Amino acid sequence: MTTKAFSNSPALIYAILVHVALIALLGVSLDWTPKITAQPQTQAMNAVVIDDSQLIEKKRAQQQAEQRKQESERLQALREQQHLEEQKQQERSQEIKEKEQEKRALAEQEKIKRQQETVREAVQKKQQEEEQAKKIKQADKQRAELEVKKKAEAERQLEQRRRAEDKRRIEAEEDALQEQLAAEQQRRDSEREKLANAALAKFSALIKQKVQRNWLRPQTAREGMSCKVLVRLTAKGEVLLARVVESSGDTAYDRSVEAAVYKASPLPLPQDVTLFDYFREINFVFKPEG
Repeated sequence: MTTKAFSNSPALIYAILVHVALIALLGVSLDWTPKITAQPQTQAMNAVVIDDSQLIEKKRAQQQAEQRKQESERLQALREQQHLEEQKQQERSQEIKEKEQEKRALAEQEKIKRQQETVREAVQKKQQEEEQAKKIKQADKQRAELEVKKKAEAERQLEQRRRAEDKRRIEAEEDALQEQLAAEQQRRDSEREKLANAALAKFSALIKQKVQRNWLRPQTAREGMSCKVLVRLTAKGEVLLARVVESSGDTAYDRSVEAAVYKASPLPLPQDVTLFDYFREINFVFKPEG
């Protein structure tokens, strides 16, 4: 047993003291007085000696009994003291044990707390890494989408420019063609107008002649009278309508001219059907003398 263990064991010290006390008590209780062998004396002297011996023995026995009682009481006190010390030692041991258990519990709790903190930090770090990776992925996706949009927008703008250029080119070509067609049409219209005017001059005279051949002069007609007639024709020259639009001043004269137009139907027209629009509705002045 080490010195530290010995100094921390009061129970052991008290046990040793108890054993020492017991040994001392046993030593005291032993009768070390030499016994005196009685010498043959007279009866009186024997009686006195016997009485004194008995008194001394009785007194010694009383002293020894008292000593044994005191030693017993002292031993009992020592035992009680030892018991109390043992109880205190047990209480201290229990207290130390409880403190050690509490310390271990606190250490275990601290360990668990550190482990939980480590796990929490690991989880938090993982979540941060995942969140960062997610943000990076989202940023990459947005950049890719933006690139796609930019590319699509560039292609759309390029297509718009191409279409605009094609449209301008087509419009320019169409404008040039229209101008060419318009010029050609104008030329044709001019030529047609010339032909129509010539045809009108020619066939108006023919129409007047035929109407005049079919005219019956009324009795009220006077020399120099004239009227303007509107005539609507079919493509074959048939008269659809004949109406005096500028009167001669004489109703009988006007009616006779209208009747002559109907009677002269069909009126002469040019064979070129493209000139019919000029003869669909014509106006001419009927004047027999001129």
